[in-house]
Amino acid sequence: MHIYQMGWNWKHPETFCIERPNGHFGMQIILVRTKGRLIMGSKEYRVEKNTAFIVESCLPHCLYADGEEYADDWVRFSLETEDSEFIDSLSLEYNVPIKLNDDSVSKLIDAGTEIFNSNISVKNETLNHVMKAILRCISECITPSSGKKHNYYDEELDKIKKEIYDNPSFDWSVPVVADKLNISVSHFQRLYKNKFGISCINDVFNSRMQYAKQLLLNTDYSVKEIAFMCGYQSYEYFSRSFAKYACVSPAQYREKFREK
Repeated sequence: MHIYQMGWNWKHPETFCIERPNGHFGMQIILVRTKGRLIMGSKEYRVEKNTAFIVESCLPHCLYADGEEYADDWVRFSLETEDSEFIDSLSLEYNVPIKLNDDSVSKLIDAGTEIFNSNISVKNETLNHVMKAILRCISECITPSSGKKHNYYDEELDKIKKEIYDNPSFDWSVPVVADKLNISVSHFQRLYKNKFGISCINDVFNSRMQYAKQLLLNTDYSVKEIAFMCGYQSYEYFSRSFAKYACVSPAQYREKFREK
């Protein structure tokens, strides 16, 4: 993750008003420490203290005091490619209020701000760990939304999951699957994680590993042939992936568990 700016306990008078018709480049975490009135896109929210928003890049939004002094903590950041698996593992919701359980997130932003303004040699690496902790804490406060909406998507997601497990050799990717539902990648990832408790990519991995185990135990295909049948073009990569999953190599798994 790349952190652009961080601020902790910024206080403003009861006349406070910021309007950002073009949003900000990069994502934001806004933690409202007092009562506040916020507009995210076309939706307006009146919130109590200790409420967080994860705001998507360039989303128009406005911040207003709500009859009293306004204060907030905030972080501006962007995600890197290597963050995708971590973000997929969280059930994050964007541009909506998330009521936090305690002041843990504020304390983490306070610590992160100190680090951001320091000159320590490992600043970027340390900030990356702090940001992951912040996002995990926020994720823990989100009530799963599956079952409330998306009845149509629930049925379609079940079909997609079955396709994944029926065709583990297919070159599955999140954009390909999201396109099947005609929705954005980020929307699909949230729906899939909320419904099944696992990211789509991790489910693809599990489907391939389960199929590999079946083939190792019940057929005489070579390990290289099985790698190809499970969607891997590289035997070495398949072997490393399988060992990570089963704690033994494919050959060792076959030798150990196959009935003689």
